[in-house]
Amino acid sequence: MTHKNSSAYTISIMAILTAFLIIQSFIPMVGYINIIPGLPAVTTIHLTVIIGAVILGTRQGAILGLIWGLISLFRAYTSPGDPLSLLIFQNPIIAILPRLMAGMIAGFTFQHLYQTKIRKTGAMALAGIFGALINTILVIGLTRVLYGHQAAGMYHTDPTHLIIVMLGVVALNAVMEATLAAVVTPLVATPLMRFKRTQ
Repeated sequence: MTHKNSSAYTISIMAILTAFLIIQSFIPMVGYINIIPGLPAVTTIHLTVIIGAVILGTRQGAILGLIWGLISLFRAYTSPGDPLSLLIFQNPIIAILPRLMAGMIAGFTFQHLYQTKIRKTGAMALAGIFGALINTILVIGLTRVLYGHQAAGMYHTDPTHLIIVMLGVVALNAVMEATLAAVVTPLVATPLMRFKRTQ
């Protein structure tokens, strides 16, 4: 692939994935699926960021994560999904940093593991898992640090037990999101990378 074709491919894929992020963010039950009312939604939007990071690299993954974060910040002010989202995602640090890191970690994980003896499919699956989990872990951790008392009040618990309670609340979501990322990332990223090599 020539430099010109490579740049055109990157720009095209970034534009498509950015459009997906917008669609997933604003069309109900596409990027955020509310299974149990009042509890955090199961996220599918992270898949777009992780797939972009795998096929385009760490830098583009971070950019897609940044875009996701900015959209999350906007949604928190215009259409929050639940009281906790209204509280925490209006903070730019919580809205943006975990999403940016999800893309960065996914891209770095794939690039690092792909250089080892791990097969490409396995590297993609692990990148999906790590990208999904880092988002969840950072959101919970930052919530504990910045909004411990307020969030504890919402969950009717002591601030010292907030991490345990939040992990319990989002445990199923986190497992579902990580599993989904592990399965979907190789399925989507593999043909896109093959197409990239033919350009």
